[in-house]
Amino acid sequence: MPPKRSPRQMALRWQSKTAHLIPGQQVPISPPSWKHSLSADFQQNGVAAESEPWVTEVTKFAVNGETRVVVLSADGSTLAAGVGEEIHVYDTATSQLLHTLRGHAGYTVENLEFHPRGRKLAAGSTRYSPRALEALVRVWDLDAPSQLPDYLDDAAKEAVIAASSILLQGWSTEDLESVDLQPHIAQILSVAQAAVDVRNGRAVPGHLPSFGARVFSHDGRSLLYLPDRNNVTVVDAATLTERFQLSGHTDAIMWAETGPGDKVVATSSWDRTVRIWSMESGEVLRVLEGATNQSWAGAFSPDGELIAAGSGDRMVRIWGVDTGELLYTLSGFGDWIRSLAFSPDGLQLAAGSADGSLRMFDLKSGECSQSWKIDAKTVRSKGSFLEIVGVQYTPRGDLFFCSSDGRVWGYRPSQNLKWNFLRPYLENGVWFKTFAISKDGSKLISASRFQRRHLED
Repeated sequence: MPPKRSPRQMALRWQSKTAHLIPGQQVPISPPSWKHSLSADFQQNGVAAESEPWVTEVTKFAVNGETRVVVLSADGSTLAAGVGEEIHVYDTATSQLLHTLRGHAGYTVENLEFHPRGRKLAAGSTRYSPRALEALVRVWDLDAPSQLPDYLDDAAKEAVIAASSILLQGWSTEDLESVDLQPHIAQILSVAQAAVDVRNGRAVPGHLPSFGARVFSHDGRSLLYLPDRNNVTVVDAATLTERFQLSGHTDAIMWAETGPGDKVVATSSWDRTVRIWSMESGEVLRVLEGATNQSWAGAFSPDGELIAAGSGDRMVRIWGVDTGELLYTLSGFGDWIRSLAFSPDGLQLAAGSADGSLRMFDLKSGECSQSWKIDAKTVRSKGSFLEIVGVQYTPRGDLFFCSSDGRVWGYRPSQNLKWNFLRPYLENGVWFKTFAISKDGSKLISASRFQRRHLED
């Protein structure tokens, strides 16, 4: 039988022309026309960047359901996608569906991250209850993925049988047959199972850090999650047992991540501070100040010596991690900055803003080296429609990011080349992990939501 809701598809996996491509599946990207223009574009020494299809579509994965997050394992061999309440795990070489993980029934999967060694997957999901927004964190073992126990189906069947004799006192047989009770009861039991899993330590209530934050430590031993707005808990990634909690922020934490050497953890909060904590003891080492509005996303430099954070005061600040000294205050943005990344050599910082702009800064001089911006006058909608998110570099120094109309953008500084792709029918909304890049920089995975018929036409 066809699914009750309209099937959606996800266009996935792109590779650089310099990478190995699957024979017979190379499909050059022809970006469709678009409705807005740029008021500033990439250039070098006054020479405008050239448009060239240096990214080539390789294949597509078909998925039924809304997809808000896609991630790749470190070696690029495995893809995970959050599809509504499920997680679909694929082999990227064969496009084979390896696992369908259903332990988030009643919750929408919104955040995923592979363990550095690739065989575990952290998942964050949320649901709206009558009382509040509830959140759940699980870590899946892909070598032995547990599923919902079979007895839940049995319990749902027995519950329908027991309820039917009572309901027939007021319903006709036709009434009862017209209402498919079993999936509704199964859903209730699945949510109850999640509560039992939390009680028994198989899941924890809370959110994974967002805005592009790395949730596992670099060595894979620890996992960060937010049990509430103002605190971060560091747990053992294998057992989910608590190591310590980072407490001291006086407003909501937006970003949390361990430094490259796993010696410190940094957190960025709406209380206008960034804090540096010891990864050994959980003690606060430094409180980095200067922001005059909410502090949002952060980023460590590749050597771990610098930390940057974007703020609601339209500034990016960079501090020394060891000294806490404020080294740069970078300006030129027209709205908050919630996505930023250092280049692989640590000499550049790229930052995306909600005014539709991306700026790159030379960290030797602190000067803006590239200014890119969507012309707000040519955009139908205003505000968050323009936001630039998902800013990230590949190991070779190529820069990718996404505008919240769904378009993925790329810039290759080494050749002054640019590229973009509009993902069809992507619904408006700011999602920070709708595309992912493999660790070696050869693959780019992009999630799109569009109707099946457009593929078949």
